[in-house]
Amino acid sequence: MEEPLSLDQAFIRKLTDIILSNLKNEQFGVEELSREMGMSHTTIHRKLRSYTHLSISQFIREVRLQKAHEMLEQNLGNVSEISYRVGFGSPTYFNKCFHEYYGYPPGDVRKKYQPDNADQAENHQVSITASDPLQSEVEKVLPGRKKSGQKMLIMMTSVILVVITLALVRVLLISPNGLSKDRSMIVMPFKNLSDDPGNQYFADGIMEDILNNLNHISGLRVVSRTTSEHFRGTNLTSGEIAREANARYVLESSIRRQEDKVRISVQLIDAKHDRHVWSEIFDREVTDIFDIQSGIALNVAHKLNAVLSETEMMQIKSMPTLNPVAYDYYLRGRFLLNKSNDEQRADISQEGLTGSLKYFEKAIAADTNFAEAYACLASAWFNLAGWGWIPKNEGFPRARELSLKALEIDPGSARAHCIRGACLMWSERKFEEARKELMTTVQLNPDYPPVYQNLAQLLMVTGPIEEARKYVDRGLELEPYFWVMYNLSAYIYYFEGKYSEAITACHDASDLHSGFIFNEWLLFLSYAKLGDADKAALELCSIVGSHPQTSRLKEEIAAVADSSGVAGLFSWLIEVNINRPVPLTGMSGHPFFIAWWQAINGNKEEAIYWLERNMEAKLKLSVFFDLITTNPDFAILHNDPRFLAIIEKRGLARYITRVPE
Repeated sequence: MEEPLSLDQAFIRKLTDIILSNLKNEQFGVEELSREMGMSHTTIHRKLRSYTHLSISQFIREVRLQKAHEMLEQNLGNVSEISYRVGFGSPTYFNKCFHEYYGYPPGDVRKKYQPDNADQAENHQVSITASDPLQSEVEKVLPGRKKSGQKMLIMMTSVILVVITLALVRVLLISPNGLSKDRSMIVMPFKNLSDDPGNQYFADGIMEDILNNLNHISGLRVVSRTTSEHFRGTNLTSGEIAREANARYVLESSIRRQEDKVRISVQLIDAKHDRHVWSEIFDREVTDIFDIQSGIALNVAHKLNAVLSETEMMQIKSMPTLNPVAYDYYLRGRFLLNKSNDEQRADISQEGLTGSLKYFEKAIAADTNFAEAYACLASAWFNLAGWGWIPKNEGFPRARELSLKALEIDPGSARAHCIRGACLMWSERKFEEARKELMTTVQLNPDYPPVYQNLAQLLMVTGPIEEARKYVDRGLELEPYFWVMYNLSAYIYYFEGKYSEAITACHDASDLHSGFIFNEWLLFLSYAKLGDADKAALELCSIVGSHPQTSRLKEEIAAVADSSGVAGLFSWLIEVNINRPVPLTGMSGHPFFIAWWQAINGNKEEAIYWLERNMEAKLKLSVFFDLITTNPDFAILHNDPRFLAIIEKRGLARYITRVPE
């Protein structure tokens, strides 16, 4: 009797079956797979990342490649025929992908897998079929693990089955950063049971500090605060939350505060076996809150048999301030700071950041040696300037000054080092010094998500872009519900020339935060690069439709796409920018965007002319300007002395890669 598939295997099996049933359809991609699965791009992406470490596009491509390998082994056609039958529109591209995946060209398959005689040929079984579920799941979860050589396959069948089974178990029980899920957990937002709903800041603050304490334990993998926040108020069970968050344990708690008394009820749940591991009620004075926080972290470590080093023990027991008034102000400020980052509405985000300033300042007034209050205050000033809500020449210098003050008090503050690095990068343009600060942050706290966002952005400026990919992937691993990381991932894919993957990442970002104009532009650009004028036009119509003064342009866009294709769309954008600009990013007549659209259309002279206009006019530079050294759309300019003079003025000359003439 066949063993039932686990939920993980069933999910992989269903994905595989859908892809195989649409194998010949070259246009079958992320959108089509999501529609047939009845799931959002984000959900599928998150599950795939958890089980296989692959994006949706990578998964689809690898299913196609493995099926192609099977067909080549069975001699079901030549390489070109099979490339089309598995959904590759170009045999050349198929050869490239196949060689990258298997390490040898498709033409070598028959040589490597030619049976020694007819009997062996009869018994020769191959990889992926929709009717072989276990093999199908394993091939997806463990891509590229095929055994080479028919004799070995026949002689070692039983051994391989054992290895595959153990490997599958290992993949399903190991978290993305290599730690066993037996010691992975999510700390849920604390329920505020106080009579005063205004005490939510206190509940959230205690929860975050407990989470931070647990993060100091090297034997644990703790899901990020922003991911936990995603499940606030959910009706999901502990088991469902754990599965969604790729964790085994769930820490739940409630908190009741009345005047100077506080009661915290906490329970640790083994979600895999649906049982309580530990529960306790702490009735204390508010002044004892640090003892409660460290006590909870130490109890969790003990129950999960995590071994603590002396340093980890000291970090958990350390107190950020001895002043309870300062700590309360700090929690209020951090509550607003976090709220500003979590909210999608700009007005709420700006209000939260501005409101947090006064509380951090009050915390510092109560305790002038409160390093984390300085660091959080620096973060608030930086974010206000970074999002353009206050002048950059006001916010960035203030953030720099405060981060340095925090580091003067506590050189081990990861947050302060991260903000210092961000200031060096965006305000002072000292990219190498910024890199050192950010790497120091990683050493101090390798699980601090903001540092990976900053490192990815730094490497998007300086390159190499492959390193930017490494850091953005780590950021997504830590914060799978943060739309900014998906947007950065999309742009990195675009710079890598992986336009289908860029589209997938854009959709993931949109699922979490819709309406971000730069995400919409990237969808347009990616479809344009794929030569799909119709979809590019639809995205451009979506962009102009977001503003009442530009929605009238939709008919023009459709007509241009129909008559002139992708090149015509960029020519149209250039004409609009120069002759009839509209109040919309990318179409407002800004010289940088005119230069970008000109470069994409191959108009070298015009592109340089508009870049020079941008520098001469001393206009507010686009956020994309510093990316011209890594953006492949400007590669046609890399050898031009005028272009080199422009980037020299911006301190980017050392990061340019010359293109061979």
